[in-house]
Amino acid sequence: MTSFDSPDLWRASALVRRRNPERLAWAILLMAFASFCLIVVGVPLGIRWYLLNAEVRRTALVEPLVGTVVVEPSLGRGPAPLSKGQSMAVSEGTLVRLDETSEAVVTFFDHSFMRLFPGTVVHLDRLRAPRFGISPLANSLHFSLLGGYVRIGTALSLEAPLDFRVSMPQGEALLDADGSYALQANNERAEVATYRGRARVRANGVEMELTPRQRTQIELGRAPRPPMSVARNLLTNGDFREPLETGWRTFNDQGADGGDVDGHVEMVIDEGRKAVRLWRSGGYGNHCETVLEQVIDQRLPDPASSLIVRATVKVRYQSLSGGGYLSSEYPLMIRLTYRDVYDSETDWIQGFYYQNEAGNPTTYGQQLPQDRWYLFESGNLLETLPIKPFRIMRIRVYASGWDYESLISDISLIAE
Repeated sequence: MTSFDSPDLWRASALVRRRNPERLAWAILLMAFASFCLIVVGVPLGIRWYLLNAEVRRTALVEPLVGTVVVEPSLGRGPAPLSKGQSMAVSEGTLVRLDETSEAVVTFFDHSFMRLFPGTVVHLDRLRAPRFGISPLANSLHFSLLGGYVRIGTALSLEAPLDFRVSMPQGEALLDADGSYALQANNERAEVATYRGRARVRANGVEMELTPRQRTQIELGRAPRPPMSVARNLLTNGDFREPLETGWRTFNDQGADGGDVDGHVEMVIDEGRKAVRLWRSGGYGNHCETVLEQVIDQRLPDPASSLIVRATVKVRYQSLSGGGYLSSEYPLMIRLTYRDVYDSETDWIQGFYYQNEAGNPTTYGQQLPQDRWYLFESGNLLETLPIKPFRIMRIRVYASGWDYESLISDISLIAE
């Protein structure tokens, strides 16, 4: 038996307690008072902390607009396909996947919403709201844009601030309340555009702010590019500073009249301008089109407010008057091919000529001074076209008719 376990030690301890009962009583009293103080102070503080920091999980509503949408919950059921007319309430952790023929809208608990376009995949990371009204916490709406294109409308709430953030492979965007935004991401780059409200974009340790009608691009592993206007040129190499093989293809279309004399496309310097020259000689009255074409195949921004064609052009020679017998053979033409929301294909055509000695129809033509550079601007096509474009398919710059010589030094297709 150790000295600590001896009966003598226990007897001595009991003797001390009998000789000092006041000390023991005070110790118990002080411990009880300390416990009381902890309860009096700690319980209200704990309740206050809970009232200020407690959150509740919320849901979002997924509704297909076109085609079939696949919803993959984090737990429980497997992937669930949804068709137009159906809807599903989903929680955080859900993956929403669209194919190339589908569109959908996701409505969040605070009345913010997100429109998903074909080929888009998003993951709902966090859907939380403060449990109590006195909480300073924000409504948290976090999701990952894994690929595709989305339009977001954030709501303004008087009850709680908004923490709306979008993660992309290249970076992160924090969106203000009461705003309208467009985000696009693929394997190479992401783009964030603001139409209303402000956005903070973070990537590679750098944060920048976008004000209304600004956008930025983020490449993988790099900081965001400086803000630029939401208006964008849909054409590649429209100033012809690079070889024509960059963005363009050239060919001749002889039509059905049996001609075999092709036109030519070449880069030239004309009056100090780098330009593309389209010319043909020896046609002897048979039709040919010498074509410079670029495939675009891009959907217009939604909503789109303007679509403008700008070009610097010159017509030097034409043997066929005006626009030919059917107003379809100008020495220089621009043809924009687009599809509407119902996938019907239509063309916008603009021709240029300098003489019409034969009095041919010039329905789609504009007369220019011969052999002088002219700055052309179409005006807002969204206001003048009878059928509103939804997707831009391609653009052609071409010379048409018998013998011709025309030049173009730049062309742009500006969408906003």
